[in-house]
Amino acid sequence: MDWIGAILENIREMECPCCGARLASCAVRGITAEPNALVVRLACSVCGENSVAVVKRDEKQVVAPITRDDVLDAHDFLKTWHGAVSELIGSTAA
Repeated sequence: MDWIGAILENIREMECPCCGARLASCAVRGITAEPNALVVRLACSVCGENSVAVVKRDEKQVVAPITRDDVLDAHDFLKTWHGAVSELIGSTAA
């Protein structure tokens, strides 16, 4: 399946975290790509709210959009974090 098909398949049933409208007709912009995943910005066609989703090409599963609260929670956590970045991210090398 190509990226466009994967994006459309994965966001078909998603809802805007702000207004609850279906994101099937939202505006989609790519942010970054990994070998089997694409991070996209979704702009709700009803309220205009932006959210972020991770689309995996090989799976028909998408990680829930990142909400404003998620970003604020991450910000609060990182304000008090004193460790190395590698401890947060971890190694993806096999």
